[in-house]
Amino acid sequence: MSALQSLGLMFAAAFGASVVLTAVVRWAARRLGVLDRPDGGRKRHRGPIPLWGGVAVYLAMAIGLLVARFGSYGIDERFDSLASVVIAAAGVVCFAGCVDDAFRLSPRVKLLFQTLSILPIVLAGYSVEQIIVLGYTIKFGWLGIPVTVLWLMGCINALNLLDGMDGLASVVGISTAATMGVIATYLGNTYVTVVAVVLASALAGFLVHNRPPAAIFLGDSGSMVIGLVVGILGIQSTLKTSATLSITAPLVAMTFPMFDTLLAIVRRRLTGRRFDTADRQHIHHRLLDRGLDPWWVLALLGTLCLATGVAATVATILRWEALAWITALILVIAVMRLRWFGHHELAMLLGSAARGLAAIAARLASASAVQATRADEPLEALVGLESLSRAQAWAVLVDRVRPWNVGQLQLLVADADEIRWRQTWVDATSRGDRRHTWTATVLSYGEDGRWCEIRAAGCGTAAPETHRPGLDGVLKRFASHFIAQPKDTSSEAPRRAA
Repeated sequence: MSALQSLGLMFAAAFGASVVLTAVVRWAARRLGVLDRPDGGRKRHRGPIPLWGGVAVYLAMAIGLLVARFGSYGIDERFDSLASVVIAAAGVVCFAGCVDDAFRLSPRVKLLFQTLSILPIVLAGYSVEQIIVLGYTIKFGWLGIPVTVLWLMGCINALNLLDGMDGLASVVGISTAATMGVIATYLGNTYVTVVAVVLASALAGFLVHNRPPAAIFLGDSGSMVIGLVVGILGIQSTLKTSATLSITAPLVAMTFPMFDTLLAIVRRRLTGRRFDTADRQHIHHRLLDRGLDPWWVLALLGTLCLATGVAATVATILRWEALAWITALILVIAVMRLRWFGHHELAMLLGSAARGLAAIAARLASASAVQATRADEPLEALVGLESLSRAQAWAVLVDRVRPWNVGQLQLLVADADEIRWRQTWVDATSRGDRRHTWTATVLSYGEDGRWCEIRAAGCGTAAPETHRPGLDGVLKRFASHFIAQPKDTSSEAPRRAA
C-alpha cells in the first residue's frame, strides 16, 4: 500500500468514525442531561447544548490509530510506542473532562487529573533533555521532566481556555496538527505524521456537528484531549535527536492559544480574580462583541493560526528560525494595534507598572525625607520658617508630615487658657477611617503663658518607633514657630481652652 493510500485510509477511518460517534454521543449526553445551558452572560448560545463531544473525538482518534496499522506509512516501533502513550494519556484526560462536564470538578482535582494524564508520557521517556532556539542549545538534564510537564499543561489549558465558541477549538486543533504533521514529514518523523493526520481527521469529522451553530460542544473532555495531543505532537514532530527539541516551530504554531492564555493570567491577576474564574474577555469574545458574525470570527482566527503554522513550517524548511518569530511578533502587534485583542491587558499592565514605580519612588522619597529631618537640624534648615505666616507654615507642615503617612493633624495655639488659633487637617484618602493606631503629640511653651499643641495620628505601621524621633523633631520646630508669631495674627476669636 502506497503512502498516499495509507494516509487516505486512516483519514477516512477517523473522519467517518468521528461523524457517526458524535451523533451517538450527542444523543447519549442529551438523554443523561449532560448539557451546557446558557446563562445570559458568558454563555449566550441558544438553548441547552449537549457536551461530551470529546468522547467522540477520542474514540475516533483511537480507531484511526488502529486502522493506521493496516497501512505502511510511518508504521514502526516508534509509532507503536507513541500511539500507546497517546491513547493512554488522552484516555485519562478525556475521563476527567467527562466527569467535569457532568459534575464540575474543583480546579485542584482537575489539575490533579491533568497531571496524572501526563505521567504515562513522562514514564514512557517522552521528555526533553535539551532544546534548540535560534541556534542556541539549552540543556536541562533532569529539569527536562518538569519542563515537559509544564509544556503539556500549558497546551492542555490553552486549548481549554480557547474553547469558548462554536468550532474554534476544532479549527485551531486541525491547523496545529496539520502544521506539526507537515514539519514531522519534512524532518523524517513520519510516525508522528500519522498521529497528526488522525487527530486532524477526527476533529474534521466532529466539526461537521460543531460548526456554527453547534449541535454539540467539545466540553472539557474534548478541549483537554486536543491540547494534550497537540502538546505531544509539538514535542515529537521537531525532534532533532531522541531528546533534543527545536522549540521554535511548536511555540510559534501555538502563538495565539498561548497568547490568549497569557493575557487571561495577566487580566485575572491584575483584577484580583482567581485564574480559574471564567470571563468573557478572550480573543473570540472580543471579536464577537465587535459585532462580527461567528463564521467571520472563526475564519479570522483560523487564518491567524494558519499564518503562524505556515511561518513555522517555512522557517523549519529554510532553517531560518528568526522568520517564524518575526512573523508571530508582527501578527500579535497587528492584533493589538487593531484593538482586536490584548490592548486592554497591555494598558492594565502598563498602569500596574507605573503604579509600582510610583510606589518605589514614594518610598525612596519618604526615606530621604525622614533622614533629612533629624532632631539636631536647625529650624531654618527645614523650610525657612522665620519668613512664613501662620497659614503658610501650616500648609508646609501638612506637606512635611506626609513621609510618615500621617492621616490626621490637629493644631492649637493658645494664650494661657484662651485658644487663639485652631487648625485640623484630615487626609482625603482616609477621611472615613478614624481607627488610628498611633499618635505623636508635641506641646511647647513660650513666654507670657503662650503654648502650642500639635497632634499627629496615623494607622498601621506607617510610622514605626524608629522614625518617630524625626517626626517629633518636625512637630517641635513648627510648634516653636507658631508660638513665636505675633499675637495679632490669630484668625479666630479667643475661646476658653478645655
